[in-house]
Amino acid sequence: MSKFVSNVIKLGSATLLGQILGIMVTPILTRLYLPEDFGIFQLFFSIVGLIAIISCLSYDSAIQLPKNDEDAANIVILCIILIFITTFLTTIFLFFFSSNIEQIMNTPGLSTYLIFLPLAIISISVSIVLVSWLARKDEFGTIAKANLYSSISGKAVSLGYGFISPSPFGLILGTIINDATIAIISLRKIKFGSHFSEKLSFEKIKELAIRYKKFPQYNTGANLAGSAAVQIIPILLAFLFSTVVVGYYAIAYTIMILPSKLVGNSISSVFYRKACEEKNLTGSIHNVVKAVHTRLISIGIFSCLIIMIIGPELFKFALGPQWETAGVYAQIMAPWIFVTFISTPLRSIFNVLEMQGANFWFNFSQFITRIVVLLISGIFGNPTLGLILLSGTGVIFWSWMNMFLLKSAGVSIHDAVLEIFQYLLFGLLICLPLIIAKYFSAPSLFLIVIALALSILYYAIIFSRDPQLKNGMMNSLKNILGK
Repeated sequence: MSKFVSNVIKLGSATLLGQILGIMVTPILTRLYLPEDFGIFQLFFSIVGLIAIISCLSYDSAIQLPKNDEDAANIVILCIILIFITTFLTTIFLFFFSSNIEQIMNTPGLSTYLIFLPLAIISISVSIVLVSWLARKDEFGTIAKANLYSSISGKAVSLGYGFISPSPFGLILGTIINDATIAIISLRKIKFGSHFSEKLSFEKIKELAIRYKKFPQYNTGANLAGSAAVQIIPILLAFLFSTVVVGYYAIAYTIMILPSKLVGNSISSVFYRKACEEKNLTGSIHNVVKAVHTRLISIGIFSCLIIMIIGPELFKFALGPQWETAGVYAQIMAPWIFVTFISTPLRSIFNVLEMQGANFWFNFSQFITRIVVLLISGIFGNPTLGLILLSGTGVIFWSWMNMFLLKSAGVSIHDAVLEIFQYLLFGLLICLPLIIAKYFSAPSLFLIVIALALSILYYAIIFSRDPQLKNGMMNSLKNILGK
């Protein structure tokens, strides 16, 4: 597991630097851009997310599976071909129906930015495919650099545009540059590989497309349902309420998933590769799943507790008075985001154990449930009620999926639940001074200082109890910019 932890921390350390930059920049962005700007930005990338998730028919998930690089390289080319076909069809559709999309989504001005949709789809889709290849080749140092440099370039563009002429385009362009930077850095590393210049053939691509046909048959539907379950939230919030509500939700969600971007995505990339190796070598993934799940719990639970205690105060102080409502949204969403955080990296088990059908039904059920609860909140005209219902049903669905995956991997559900309660009690114990300060209505700055100090204490204890995590962090911090 030491190499596994080292790779996770290598990715996480670079992402940490990028997220620190993001944390520093976000208070500036929220003062440059209006909530409705963030709302249009979120809706734009909701559409991008729905299309990008099916752009290569989920064959990108198969890149890690072949035993030889020749087959994997052919799958990469298959993915690239499918991405450009999808983008071309999207461009034709937008040419005729962009104004209709704006009307349906109740978002005036959205059609102005839809012309950039094809570029956004290509950028994010190609970057995902190339990162999958780099993960297969254990090029986690390159992935780490790409994550860091993309964050810097994307935030710089959004900031620069915000100072000159703030509009949703500045946020949209920054994200496109972010994804394009990842793709460019990945390409610079990959182009020297012989597997992309030798033994590539249409016949081989066709053979592999058939060999891994379960991915488009099951994963595409599952991934589309999963993406739709996420993207339907801002779309319905805009349709039922306004882009301002979408803006509050977008900022709350962005802040809440920082731990996922920092650690969860890094673990997902490394875990999938490690799980495939373990299955091929031993036929079991029990040990790697148990270790990953424990670390996810220990890392994710404390930040969610902090948000649940002082979410409104934190958002108001850090982002500006106009964002206090976003802090309330984050407070409501915290339990749901925590369960999502500990479960999302394990979703690779669906592919590793070839249970794509179960993945589809989970995502589809979640998608339908979210439509129902948001429509209920629309009937009552109360977006806060919608967030409460979303959070409650989210905890139920993701907890169920978490237990299903752990059981499928041979991990004791009883032990996993016990670990959650142990870390929850430990986190609450550490948070006790913050809870007392909040009860006595301490000033916001004082609450934030206490929260920061307690966070340092908590994670220092977590790292001291996990030597592999500690050593991996130290080694990767020394080498993150040197590889």
